Amino acid sequence: MTIDNTRTHSPLEQFIDSLADKNLTYYASDLMHLTGCASMDELGVALRRATEVCTCMHIPLRENFKVVFRPQNGEMVQDWRLSPMAYMLLVLNSEAHNDLVAHLQVEMVKRALNQE
Repeated sequence: MTIDNTRTHSPLEQFIDSLADKNLTYYASDLMHLTGCASMDELGVALRRATEVCTCMHIPLRENFKVVFRPQNGEMVQDWRLSPMAYMLLVLNSEAHNDLVAHLQVEMVKRALNQE
């Protein structure tokens, strides 16, 4: 993902961005801290898959994913702010060999089956 710094946003675009930002309540790196992903590469693969799902379903990426930079161990690292749906998609697209990810995937399926 790239950031286009040269683009100027109209007041309407800024307003739409601020509305979308209110729903971005998770960080992708949270899954690493919960040991759901072993590395940034693994997290990147899960993020790519989650964004592909949204693109396939015509779900606006702008409302669910936002690249941000955060301080970590004295340096700035790239991270992503995510909506709750994007975070769930990230978990579903993470490596299932991890106990936490496998547990969350089974729990999500159970909840979905109970709603029917």
